[in-house]
Parts: sequence; C-alpha cells; structure tokens
Amino acid sequence: MKILKNLSKVERELDMEFNIEKIDSTYKKKYNINVIPALMIEDKVVSTGNVLTDKEIKHYLKEFCLD
Repeated sequence: MKILKNLSKVERELDMEFNIEKIDSTYKKKYNINVIPALMIEDKVVSTGNVLTDKEIKHYLKEFCLD
C-alpha cells in the first residue's frame, strides 16, 4: 500500500519509529472511520480516505505530536 510506503519513508527521514497497524471493524466503529486508509496520531483520526504523501504525513506529525 502506498501510504505504508510513505509512512516508512517518513520514519527513516525523521529517525522515528511508528506503531503502524491495520485496523479491524472494532476500531472503525470506535473511531467512526468509514473510509480507509486512515491515519491516527495520538488516538486522533487526522485523515481518512486519502493516500497521504510523505509531506502531508510530516505536516500532521508536526501539528499533533512534534515540538
């Protein structure tokens, strides 16, 4: 999947390690995710239904968890 490739690229570039999981229907219901792929950061859904670029992923990381 392209989003996984982009996440791996960002991990390498930022020298970080992400917890990347494929979600099941329980998570979809709990977080009201209707369309995949979805990106969650710090238990917040920040994107659904889009294959984010590495730049977009970095933007969300900066917005939600990087100083």
